[in-house]
Amino acid sequence: MSRLRYGAIVNRPYHHGDLRRALLAAAWSLLDEGGLDAITLRAVARRASVSHAAPHHHFASKAALVEAMVVQGLEWFAGDLQRAWDDGLNAGQDPLAALRDVGLAYLRFARGRPHVFALLNRPELRRPAEADSPDRGSVVGAAAEQAYLVLVRGVVASQQAGQIARGDPAPWALLAWSGVHGLAMILTDGLLDAPEGLSADDVAGILLDGLQHGLAVRP
Repeated sequence: MSRLRYGAIVNRPYHHGDLRRALLAAAWSLLDEGGLDAITLRAVARRASVSHAAPHHHFASKAALVEAMVVQGLEWFAGDLQRAWDDGLNAGQDPLAALRDVGLAYLRFARGRPHVFALLNRPELRRPAEADSPDRGSVVGAAAEQAYLVLVRGVVASQQAGQIARGDPAPWALLAWSGVHGLAMILTDGLLDAPEGLSADDVAGILLDGLQHGLAVRP
């Protein structure tokens, strides 16, 4: 995920090629402040200090703009998961331990960018803006698949290392995804009252340790 905050380029002069980037940065800033209802093409234009007509060079409607935000958010998300996997392996971890770090990156993304995470998990926004497009679903679906494939590849690598039972990796991936995603939703919705003496990070560690133990092959 880029470390640049989405609002960092708002109100800066931009070159023609940066207009789309500036509009998306403005949209993310508005989402943080007022939720999805705060995003309109006019509001985005004002935040980016461009004319009201400027957004139409890249986005035909609010739906098209939000679709682009979903794709960008999924790209950030997939990038964080992939980096966690790569860093774990490069540090000498075995695949199952590196997979645990992927889960931790998932939770960190959800807690660090709750507005982005919430947007990515609105089912109606995971569909493309143009219903009659011949490429309906391909852009958003491909972006979502990249994040999921990090998890699947981690399961396969753990199977090849003899750490997870061989066979179809899909059920194991679903198990890991369900556990981590469920906790991420609980944490971002503020539903978790951690036991006395434990932080949310502690609870996340306990869940991930449990998942790692549950996935491991028994002797």
